[in-house]
Amino acid sequence: MKSIFRWIYRAKYRALGRRIGQPEVPLTLERGLVLIQIDGLSFPHLQQALEEGRMPYLARQIRKGRFQVSPWFAGFPTTTPVVTAALLYGQLDAIPGFRWYEKARRMRIVMKRPDHVRRVASRLHKDGAGGLLRGGACYASMFDGGAERTIFTLSTMGLPGLLQGVRGLSLFLMVLLSPGRIWRILRMIARDILDELWYGVRSWEAWRRLLRNPVELFRLGFLSLGNALLHELLTFSISLDLHRGISPLYAIYVLYDEAAHRYGPDHPVAFRALRRIDAYLREIDRMASFARRPYDLYVFSDHGMTRAEPFAQRSGQSLGDFIRAHMAQPVTMDETVESDDRRWRSWRYLMVEMRGLERALSPRGARMVRAARAYVQRQAPRSQEEREGWSKPAADVIVRPSGPLAHVYIAVTSDPLPLSEIAVRWPHLLDALIEHPGIGLVIGREGEDVFLMGRQGARIVRADGRSQIYGQDPLRDPERMAVEGRWLDPERAAQELARLARLPDSGDLILLGAWDGRVVVTFEEQRGTHGGLGGAQEVSFLVFPPERPLRPQTWRDARDFHVFLSETYQKALTPYPG
Repeated sequence: MKSIFRWIYRAKYRALGRRIGQPEVPLTLERGLVLIQIDGLSFPHLQQALEEGRMPYLARQIRKGRFQVSPWFAGFPTTTPVVTAALLYGQLDAIPGFRWYEKARRMRIVMKRPDHVRRVASRLHKDGAGGLLRGGACYASMFDGGAERTIFTLSTMGLPGLLQGVRGLSLFLMVLLSPGRIWRILRMIARDILDELWYGVRSWEAWRRLLRNPVELFRLGFLSLGNALLHELLTFSISLDLHRGISPLYAIYVLYDEAAHRYGPDHPVAFRALRRIDAYLREIDRMASFARRPYDLYVFSDHGMTRAEPFAQRSGQSLGDFIRAHMAQPVTMDETVESDDRRWRSWRYLMVEMRGLERALSPRGARMVRAARAYVQRQAPRSQEEREGWSKPAADVIVRPSGPLAHVYIAVTSDPLPLSEIAVRWPHLLDALIEHPGIGLVIGREGEDVFLMGRQGARIVRADGRSQIYGQDPLRDPERMAVEGRWLDPERAAQELARLARLPDSGDLILLGAWDGRVVVTFEEQRGTHGGLGGAQEVSFLVFPPERPLRPQTWRDARDFHVFLSETYQKALTPYPG
């Protein structure tokens, strides 16, 4: 029976590949590499999902012994761009967070803007050896890792991608030759709408207004359709390249991360996202078993997610307002966090891919694509940066939060400010930050020495790595930075924080939200967060073939994973046909 399915799958994807201009590559028996990254899923929440039947396919394969699973520490700050750069390029020190500020250029950076990601990627390419994905394909990532073809990838956004060879009815054939794909899309749309009605609407009156408003219901359905189409096209692309024999392949699924940020890491909506990802894993694993060459599949996460309470909710004011109130003299403040309705992101990616498709469609089809793009441009929220520009005269103080991590820049000079100067010029600011119950650590620099300051004491990390502790170790404060629920021990955490503080674009002050062993304080409006220390955000997972003798618990971070993959699979590269 398996041979029959293999023949059917190969025939279908061979026909589709030819139809869209993606033929098979020369056959090789070298083992190929498939990397599937589940954004934001911690090892503890993976274990919970497996035990509760939320990921039945993956659970069965682990029980059968086809895969082993292990926790690991992927990198700090615990955020996607940092870990992705370490995995694809072997570099950890190019990125201080998801957001930061470049004082010399007076520019706010955020790692969801394609031009900002391209700028960082160019540095990684220049400093690295070309990237882990040379000769392969990359899907839905920030960085391309040197891949020959990229789809829904920020660093190459706008270049020819999935639909470059599509002509006429080929786009519809990609979907219609798989009825199961159509059924998944319809179920995903219906489930997303029901979840929004049940969990996203906060009052009965708002719920009734929504049901009476057909325009808003259409908007919900449109958002769900974009999300479903993006992930189905993503999975289709991986399956097609598996059939063709391309290696390496790397893809990121963000469904869980987006739901966990909005609802919480163990919310039913977040776990339903894992069931969808499990279905995609089943399709990818099956296609790998039917492929013309053998493949090794690795499934992993870049960071976890911790239950969060917003700083503004706990304090009654934003972090920027709190800092301004303790600066002793009037200052201008910039703490802009760009609007991020993540549900619109799928349509933005799809519209970029479909620009090149318009010329190949009939006039009616082209008009439909243009109408969809115009609707997205009208409806998608625009941030203050997008309205005013990302480079503008700097405020006196700039706050750049990345979840429970915040970089604070004082723009009296384009150089980093030493801690002693901050203490002399704004004497009440440090005391206020250290005493605030929502802040777990205040970090500053004095030359090569890094000061980690808490309510009851301080730790100084010297240039040679040695630490001196005065009073209570702030990395052991049970109310502000509890050891309970932490993957990193205090010594390792101190080294990671010191490395971060010494990066050229890190803030003059770095703040970490308090962690009490249950909930971490975040500087954004989130119910699940990551980027700092405390709880499941520190613990990633790795699912790997048992034939590979790995000990991920002993790795420094994703750089060691990069080394293993490079040494094991670089010889098996299959150049992507140009």
